[in-house]
Amino acid sequence: MMKFHHMCIMVSDIDAALALWVDTMGFKVVDRRVTPDGVMVDQATMDDIVKVEGAKFEFTLVMSDDGAMLEINRSIVPRMETSPHGAIDYSKTGIRELGLEVTDIDGWFDKIRAAGYRTQTDYVWNAGVFGRTFLFHDQDHNLIQLFERSADVQLEDQLTAG
Repeated sequence: MMKFHHMCIMVSDIDAALALWVDTMGFKVVDRRVTPDGVMVDQATMDDIVKVEGAKFEFTLVMSDDGAMLEINRSIVPRMETSPHGAIDYSKTGIRELGLEVTDIDGWFDKIRAAGYRTQTDYVWNAGVFGRTFLFHDQDHNLIQLFERSADVQLEDQLTAG
């Protein structure tokens, strides 16, 4: 068995990130701490993971009512560097977007824009028979996609139709 567990988002400001994830998106803070703390991870393990002596993170775990979980971190040691806009684009390898399924895609589009986040397009676009979607950037240029599945088409049907 394998199912999605969580995604880690590195940010330059935890409070600014929580303005998006808690205030705008409705996630709830499950845990917030500075690590290593000897409970979650010890210093030797943290140093080995990060490959920096004295590694230290501000760690926050948030969860949606439906169980989507995000780990939001700000590096204290080493010093956090913000990726410039355009450094995270589709011409480079790596994970490019965090996709979340929602209902009322038009309402979400309006809410995200009203909260001041920059959308990739000025409209919600059709994703073929799968549904409708849009992309937006958080304060650190991380790309997030919200997607509303078509009511009459199930993704599983499309995958087995082959």
